[in-house]
Amino acid sequence: MASPAHHIWRNMIAPRLARSLAPRVATLLQTSNAAPAQTATTAATADQVGSLQIYKGYADSDVEILKAFSQTGLHPQEHFITDFLGGRTRTASLYESAGHLAGHVLGVPVPGDFHAEAVEWIGVIKTALTAERRYVAMEWGAGWGPWLIAGALAAKKRGISDIKLYGVEADPHHFRAMTQHFIDNGFSPSDHVLLEAAIGAEAGTAEWPDEPDERNQWGARPLREGSQQDTDYLLARVDRFLKVDVLEARELVLREPVWDMVHLDIQGWEGEVCRSCIDALTERVRWVVIGVHSRIQDAELLVIFHGAGWILEHEKPTRFTYQQAQNSFESMVAADGTQVWRNPRFAAST
Repeated sequence: MASPAHHIWRNMIAPRLARSLAPRVATLLQTSNAAPAQTATTAATADQVGSLQIYKGYADSDVEILKAFSQTGLHPQEHFITDFLGGRTRTASLYESAGHLAGHVLGVPVPGDFHAEAVEWIGVIKTALTAERRYVAMEWGAGWGPWLIAGALAAKKRGISDIKLYGVEADPHHFRAMTQHFIDNGFSPSDHVLLEAAIGAEAGTAEWPDEPDERNQWGARPLREGSQQDTDYLLARVDRFLKVDVLEARELVLREPVWDMVHLDIQGWEGEVCRSCIDALTERVRWVVIGVHSRIQDAELLVIFHGAGWILEHEKPTRFTYQQAQNSFESMVAADGTQVWRNPRFAAST
């Protein structure tokens, strides 16, 4: 029988992660958590289940970083999910399947929580660890802005009060949710820079999916004119579009002399966008945390950042279910990958 922690993990994580636990992986987890009383043959099989079968993307010692930032004395609040940092997420802003967590206080997110795995949390917390007197962060494809607020709360726990946050989100519903998320966590939107736009290698405009079920639909990206890749990815989902501005990534990076974090989750554009501004990222950014959306993007990002002299602090490959009928690898994704890059020019190893 699987352990209680395993059941909690399966019940709490976002649907995109729940779908990634294929039966084979679930069986391996159950075997590794089996009771001590087992035959020698079963024990030998369980001992063979290790990092090759269950890929965490972080070391056990990294969990201590999360524990060090865990707040005590947190109390549940109606209509909100409270995380280990004390951050509050309004369940009305999330997909309906997260609603049962309203009024709950969550512990340290290992192996994950309702929207992300531990590897991504660890990467974001490390960006606060190396911050100095000021914490400056930007999130592209921000959704409701979870990583901006998480990084800022971690920085505040370290005694940093000078905080500047930039959130870029094109979806109107999610942009409103980000604005509310700032307010709910004590950050006035007027003190920060919240931009209702998409991010791209070049400035311009694009068509944005007008999702019919805006609360439960995440993972959109712009439809660029003449892009078969975007057409393959989007048209199976929606046939209504809004016109949105596309902001140039490089120009945004140049707005601040030093960034503690740039986090991006942009649904398959990540390689193209990072390549367009890698010189600016290398010049000004301590950490880049990336949600990755295909094995193709996994490889492209490795080439871009390694070639620019960055250090891969953490990574977990994208998981996907191969579908021959699909033309887009992003459409096959069962769970996003994660890459956490550290710039040795600015940030020493934690």
